[in-house]
Amino acid sequence: HICLTVHNFFFLPSDEVKSLRAVVNPDISKIRNIGIMAHIDAGKTTTTERMLYFSGYTRALGGEVTFRKILRERAIGMLTAGMSTRAVELNVNFSTISHVDFTLEVERALRVLDGAVAVFDASAGVEVWQKLFVVKIINHNINKLFIKLISLKNKGVQPLLDAITAYLPAPNERNHDLVRWYKDDLCALAFKVVHDKQRGPLVFVRIYSGSMKAQSAVYNINRNGTERMSRLLLPFADQHIEIPSLSAGNIALTVGLKQTVTGDTIVSSKASSAAAVRRAQKEAESKSSSQRESSSLALAGVEVPEPVFFCSIEPPTLAKQADLEHALNCLQREDPSLKVRTDLDSGQTILCGMGELHIEIIHDRIKREFNIETHLGPLQVAYRETILQSATATDTLDRTLGDKRHVVTVELDVHALMESSTSCDMTFEEEVKTQLSAGVREAVENGVQSAYLQGPVLGFPVEGVKTVIQHVSLESGTSAAMVSACVSRCMLKALKLAGGQVLEPVMALEVTVGEEYLSPVLADLAQRRGTVCDIQSRQENKVLLATVPLAEMMGYSTVLRTLTSGNATFSLELSSYEPMNTQDQNILLNKMAGLA
Repeated sequence: HICLTVHNFFFLPSDEVKSLRAVVNPDISKIRNIGIMAHIDAGKTTTTERMLYFSGYTRALGGEVTFRKILRERAIGMLTAGMSTRAVELNVNFSTISHVDFTLEVERALRVLDGAVAVFDASAGVEVWQKLFVVKIINHNINKLFIKLISLKNKGVQPLLDAITAYLPAPNERNHDLVRWYKDDLCALAFKVVHDKQRGPLVFVRIYSGSMKAQSAVYNINRNGTERMSRLLLPFADQHIEIPSLSAGNIALTVGLKQTVTGDTIVSSKASSAAAVRRAQKEAESKSSSQRESSSLALAGVEVPEPVFFCSIEPPTLAKQADLEHALNCLQREDPSLKVRTDLDSGQTILCGMGELHIEIIHDRIKREFNIETHLGPLQVAYRETILQSATATDTLDRTLGDKRHVVTVELDVHALMESSTSCDMTFEEEVKTQLSAGVREAVENGVQSAYLQGPVLGFPVEGVKTVIQHVSLESGTSAAMVSACVSRCMLKALKLAGGQVLEPVMALEVTVGEEYLSPVLADLAQRRGTVCDIQSRQENKVLLATVPLAEMMGYSTVLRTLTSGNATFSLELSSYEPMNTQDQNILLNKMAGLA
C-alpha cells in the first residue's frame, strides 16, 4: 500500500527556467534525486500537482483526474516544472505502486534515489507504520524529510520545496563507494525498461559518474557485452527531448540498448571496467582479504523475488504464437519479476508472476499494447518440493542413434539439507571428479540441475537437497546430452526413493480493521488455515498479524471488503515455504489429479 513518486530536481536561477532545454546539464550540486512516498489517498498526487503549479509549469489546479490517469497508465511517465519564485525545475518520474504484487517497482525506483519525502495523512495515523515497509526493503540509507503540509489548501508546498533544497543531498553529496573506482569514466545503473512501438526498448538509467553520450558504445558488465546507444533522451511529459550528452547525477532515457535489463551496470568500455577493478585491487592490497572489494565492480541492482503464481497462456491461433513470444520477451525485459517458461510435458507456455493482479495486468497489456487476444489457464500456486530422507539410486542408459551407440551408467546419493535451506547443492566424490573430463563433469551437473527443476511429487522445483555423484562410467563416443539424460533419470529415481514432500508458500498477512468487524475476519481466517500471530491496537483500529497459505488467499480482497463493508485494508508478502501436512498434501494431490 505504498505510492511512490520519483523526482529529479534542477535548481537554477528563476529567470533561466523556461524550458527543459535550458536545464539539460545543470551543475551536479543543483540536482536533487528524491522520492515522495505516501499511502494510497494520503495526498501524494495532490502534493505533486501543487508542486507543478507553484513551479509555474501548470496554469491551473484541479487536474488530478488527468494526473492520476498518467500515473496509472504509465509505469513511468514524465512531467517537468520550473519555479519562478523558488527557482526549481522538476523532472518528475512517476512510478505509482499500490499493491504487494509490485514490490519490485517500489524497490527499483528507490534504488536510484538520494533522498525521500514522506507524506502522511494526519487523520490516518496507522499508515505511518506502513511507510516502514518502504524503508525496510532497501539496503542503503535514504535521507528522509518530514514536513507538515496541507496540499489541498495550497499550504506548505513552498516550504517543502525550500526544505528539499536545504536539507536533502545533491548526488555528489552521497557516498557511493563502488563508483569512486570509475573516477571520471561513465558508470550508470539501468533501473527500468519500457517498450515503444516505433523505437523499441527504452532503458531508463541513473548516471553515477562520468557522462553518457548519444551515438556511443557502452559496456554492460552484467551481460559482458558491448552495445551501441543510438539516442539519448530527456523525458518531458509524454514528449522525449533528444540531447547529445548528460552528466553524472541525472536520470536519462536511452534508445538502442537491446540486451540491457533492469539492474544492469553500464560503463564506457570493458577497458574502463578493468581499470576500475585494478584501482580497487590496488587499494585492497593494503587491507585484509576479508575487506577486499569484489573483482566485478557492478552496482547493486534489485533483488527479484521468485514468482508465487503461474498459469498457462495460449494465443488465439497458432499463427499468433511468434507474436505472443515477442510480446512476452518485451514484457520480461520490462518486468524482471515476470517469468515465462515452457512446460516440458505439455509444451504449453507458462506465465509466472507475483500475484493475481500482476498476471491480470500482464494479460491486459498483451491485449492492449500488442493486440493479441490470449487465453489464460487456471491460476495455480507455485509450490516447491523437497525430500524427507537420504537415498541411493543407479541407472544405465543404453541407446543407439543412427550408427552410434551411447552407453552411460550413473550412481548417486541424495540427502535432505537443513530445514532452513532454500537452495540445492551437488558434489562429486573426489575419486570420481579426478577421473572425469571437464566436459563430462559439466554434462553431469546439467543433468542434476535439470532434475532439480522437476520434483518427484508434482513436478515443482526442488529445494533443500544435496546430491553426491558416486560413480559415472561411459563408453567412448557417448554424447554429453546422453550423460545429462541418464543423470536426470537417476536423480528422479533417488528423489522418489527419498520420499517427496510438498512445500507451500506461506504469506505474512496484516489486516487493519475496525474492532466491530474483527470477529468475522478472524473466523474467515481460520477457514483459510491461517495462524494468528498477534492482534495490536492502533488508534481506533485493530491490526491483525497472521500467517496464511497463499493457496487459501485467492480472491481475498473481495471477501474482506464484503465482510467489513469496505472498512478494512490488508497487505500480504511472502514469509516462507513450509511443508504441508499429510492430509493437506493428499487433498492437493487429488485436486491436481482431477479427483477433487
